[in-house]
Amino acid sequence: MTLNDDQEPMLRHEQFTEQIEHMEPLAVGDQRLERKIGWIQGAMVNVSYIIGAGIFVGPALTLQLVGSGGMNLIIWLIGALVALSGTYTFMELGTMLPRSGGEVGYLEYCYRRPKYLLAYLFTYWSLMNRSSGVASQGIVFGGYINYAIFGPSYKSHWADRGWALLSATILMLVNIFSTRATMKLMGFLTVVKLFVLGLIAIIGIFVLIKVIPSDVDASLNLSFYGTSATVGPYASALYYVMNSYSGWHNLNYILDEVKDPIRNLPKASAAALLTTATLYILTNIAYLVVLPLDTMKNSEFIVAAAFFTKSLGQNFASNVLPVFIGLSAFGCGAAINFSAGRVIMEVSRQGLLPYGNVFGKYILSITFILVPPPGAVYQFIVAFAAYPVYVFYFLMALAVLILRRREPNSKRPISAPLVCVYVFLAFTAYALIFVLIPVENKYYPYWLPYVSAILSMVACTGFWYYQIVIKNTPGKSYNESIRNQGHAAIEQEIFGEYTSVPTAEELT
Repeated sequence: MTLNDDQEPMLRHEQFTEQIEHMEPLAVGDQRLERKIGWIQGAMVNVSYIIGAGIFVGPALTLQLVGSGGMNLIIWLIGALVALSGTYTFMELGTMLPRSGGEVGYLEYCYRRPKYLLAYLFTYWSLMNRSSGVASQGIVFGGYINYAIFGPSYKSHWADRGWALLSATILMLVNIFSTRATMKLMGFLTVVKLFVLGLIAIIGIFVLIKVIPSDVDASLNLSFYGTSATVGPYASALYYVMNSYSGWHNLNYILDEVKDPIRNLPKASAAALLTTATLYILTNIAYLVVLPLDTMKNSEFIVAAAFFTKSLGQNFASNVLPVFIGLSAFGCGAAINFSAGRVIMEVSRQGLLPYGNVFGKYILSITFILVPPPGAVYQFIVAFAAYPVYVFYFLMALAVLILRRREPNSKRPISAPLVCVYVFLAFTAYALIFVLIPVENKYYPYWLPYVSAILSMVACTGFWYYQIVIKNTPGKSYNESIRNQGHAAIEQEIFGEYTSVPTAEELT
C-alpha cells in the first residue's frame, strides 16, 4: 500500500512519537543533571578516555605479534579506520536516541525480546569492563611511577599493583565528593597526555629529518621484514590497538549533560578521534625510528620510557617524563571512572542495576588488580574485557541496519555511511572468531580470558532471569507520571524542531 501526500506528514509524526515512547525518559526533578558540556569539552572527555595506557603499551605488544614495523603501522592505521567506522555508527544511534547510557538504551530500543536481556547483560559487563579498565590503567600508572623512582632495571609486579590500588582509591573518592573536581582533573591530565604524545611525535619527526642523530636503521624498522605469516596474531594485535582507541564513543554515555547533544555529539566525536588517530600514527613512527626493534619488543609496557631514555638521555627522560606518562594512564582511569558512574546512575534509574553503586565498581577494580596471573595482568585484562565488548559492537552495527529497515521514517539527524556500518560489522565478526586461533602465551593458556568472559556472560543470564523476569525491577523503577514527564522533556529539550504536530499546510 502506498501513502498519498496527505498521509505522509501525519505518519512521520506518529512514528516519531512512537520512537520517543520506546526511549527511556529523561530524569526529572532533582535527579536531572545540568547540561553544561559543550562540544570542545565533550571532545576532551573522549580524548581523556582514548589516550591512556594503550599508546604507551600497545605498540610494543603489537610489534611482538605482527613481527615488523611496517605491518605495525598498518595495524594501527586499520585501527583508526575501524574506530572511525564505529564512531559514525554510534553517531547515528546517539543522535537518534540521545540519552545517557550508550549501548544500554540502544540495545533496549532495538532488541525488545527477550525483555531487557541484552541491555541487562551489557549493564553488568560494562560494570566489569570499566572496572577492569581502571585496573589496567592503574597497573600501567604503577609501572611508570616505579620506573621513575627506581630506574629501568626495577621489576616488581606487586609494586605495580600497589600503585594501581592507590589510583583506584583516589579516583573513587574524587568521583564521590566532587563532579567539578573530576572534570578539572580530567582536563588537566588531558593536557598532560597531549603534551607527552606531541613531544614523542616531534622527536620522531626531528629524527627522520636528521635534526636529532640516531643509530637506528629507520628504513629497516619501517619495512615489512619479519612480518608474521600466520593469521592468529593479527586478531590479538587488533585487540590491543582497538583497546588503545577505545573511548571514541565515551560521550554517548553522558549525553544528558551535553548541551544540544544532536549537534555537539558528532562534532566532539569527530574532533577527538581525528586528533588522537593522528597522534597515534606519529607516535608509532617515532618509536620505530628511535628504538631498535628488539628493544621495542622487549620493553613491553615501558616502551615510551625506553623511547625517551634513548632519545633524550637519562635524568629528565628517566625520572620526569615517565611520571607524565603514568599520569596519562591515571587520567584515562579518571575518564573511565567518571562515565562509569553515569552509566550506573542511568541503569539504576531503569531498575537494571538496583544495587549498583560506586563501591561495587571499586571492589571489582580491586579484584582485577589482584587476581590475574602475575606477569600478564594488563594483557589478561584487555583480552578478558574486550571479547564481550565486540559482541555488543557487532549488535550495535546490526542495530543500525535493523532500525533502518524497521523504522525508515524515524528521525536520524546523522546517518552513518553504509560502508562504515559494514566495515564495523565485519571487523567485530573477525575479532570474535579469529582471536580464538591459538597464539603462544608464556603466562596462561591463550583461550583463558575469552572462555572466562563467556562464562561470566552465561552467569549474568541467570541474574537477568531472576531480576527482570521474576522480580520485574524495571516495572517498579518509576511511575507513569514520571515517565510521561521524562518523554515530554525529550521532545522539548532535545529534538525541538522535529516534534511539532503537522500543520494544516502539510496536510493539505
